[in-house]
Amino acid sequence: MIGGAAIARRYARALFGLGEELGDPAALLAELEVFTDTVDGSEDLSRVMFTPIHPRAERRAVVAEIAEKLDLGRELRAFVMILVDENRAKLLPDVRQSFRQLVEEAAGRVTGEIVSARPLGAAELERIREALSRRVGAEVRLETSVDPELIGGVVAKVGDLLFDGSVRTQLGALGESLRKGTA
Repeated sequence: MIGGAAIARRYARALFGLGEELGDPAALLAELEVFTDTVDGSEDLSRVMFTPIHPRAERRAVVAEIAEKLDLGRELRAFVMILVDENRAKLLPDVRQSFRQLVEEAAGRVTGEIVSARPLGAAELERIREALSRRVGAEVRLETSVDPELIGGVVAKVGDLLFDGSVRTQLGALGESLRKGTA
């Protein structure tokens, strides 16, 4: 059985293909983000959209009303209606994430995650971003977080690449070497 994330990626790829046919996947992404943010921003809308207990006709009416108020294009309206008809509306946040990734990759950008033991300054982040961009051959946009358990150093992840320069990992490797008697 295919998991929800894999199904969301399929829908995202289909939407990306539509965006390419229209000549501007980024514009379609902007509409999708506005729609998704609107639904996420309202507990009532989220409940209706993401809970199949509400009749399909009711969910379609909600989509139509939101789309009208947001002046969304007919392509995105039809796409969201398909999600509702297939009882896949709950995948909307995952579809948005996958679709954003496809648009970013097509534009030559990737997202990297940086975890550090302390908040990093702008200059440090820029050096890391430049190094990662050179390494992966694409413009890297960084998302940062802090994990004091790292003790020191930085862990960077871009796609499937993981660069672990944390003190915690280095100490673990040293401890393992000492146990094996190779240090």
